[in-house]
Amino acid sequence: MTPRTSRPIPIAPVKRQTLDESVYDAVRASILSGELRPGDPLVEAQLSADMGISKTPVREALIRLTRDGLVEQEQHRRSRVATPTLDDVRNVCELRRWVEGAIAADAARRRDPELLEQLEATIVDGERALKRRDARRWAAAIEAFTDLLVEQSGNRYAGELLDRMRNVLALIGTISQGAPGRQSRSLEEHRAILEAIRAGDAKAAARATERHLTSIESDSVLALEQVDAAAS
Repeated sequence: MTPRTSRPIPIAPVKRQTLDESVYDAVRASILSGELRPGDPLVEAQLSADMGISKTPVREALIRLTRDGLVEQEQHRRSRVATPTLDDVRNVCELRRWVEGAIAADAARRRDPELLEQLEATIVDGERALKRRDARRWAAAIEAFTDLLVEQSGNRYAGELLDRMRNVLALIGTISQGAPGRQSRSLEEHRAILEAIRAGDAKAAARATERHLTSIESDSVLALEQVDAAAS
């Protein structure tokens, strides 16, 4: 059989990050860290002026963020950071309890020394960020704790499920931060999960995870009810 003639693979060349991608990343990071909160207006003119760029890349970034569920488009090209509903909060937290409780229990049965060390590092990093009032670093540390547990489970479907939910999870996390003491509570609850895993107590690890997610749900529901009351 005559070999086929070598030819270029029909794939577009990799390009450097475009301006609208840079705007997308910047606004998304501000939403995930809680610097931009649900309901906050996103005005094209103000964003473009603050960033020193034209409105076009800002508009493209906001369209993409809308597709991702992080931004809501209103009339006359007005945009706001999306606000999760009470049903969103309750359904997502219920699903997370089912999935993450089992993952934490499995981690306790394994008691992998490397995982324990990595989980400890996220808590320490989160505590440092909280002292420095570094919202972005705190959010990254909180997210890393869950990501590590999901990754060590070896269940790629659990990882894909939570990854698809990442944006609504971020919005719920931002909402819950409106409750007094939420940030320090999250770290304390992560510490309880870690200690149960370290002790090899699968049931305690699952219970600590369920308590953590129920706590997030309660704080988020309370914060949403306060937002609704203020708007009415």
